[in-house]
Amino acid sequence: MNPSNRTPGLVLFSIALALFFIALGCGENATDPGFGNGNGDGNNGEEPGPNEVWMVGQSFSPANLEVEEGTTITWENRSGEVHTVTSGSNRNHDNLFDSGNISPGGTYFYTFDDAGTYDYFCIPHAGMTGTITVTD
Repeated sequence: MNPSNRTPGLVLFSIALALFFIALGCGENATDPGFGNGNGDGNNGEEPGPNEVWMVGQSFSPANLEVEEGTTITWENRSGEVHTVTSGSNRNHDNLFDSGNISPGGTYFYTFDDAGTYDYFCIPHAGMTGTITVTD
């Protein structure tokens, strides 16, 4: 076989191989589906917005948030675990709000209409707590 006849095949093979590795690098991270930097902390140099709380690992970020009456808070699960946003303190639900299970990538919204301090926790993860302080 003439070496010049192999050149187009090698070029096509090299291009296909390069495209394969480029596509491989663009896939979703299997350890933290679609979020963060793959080390489980869910943060990729970003911060939650002013009315957002992220579930990162086994904590709420920020854990304490102050907002005005009528503000809707969005909780976003940026971890690879299922979490809840359940109102109450000391792991006692006060029946004000409860998200149910929030899968990775899921969100929950709640509007705080009255001034006060609202504690909440994650049912599956002891120690995962937060507070929303609502001012008038």
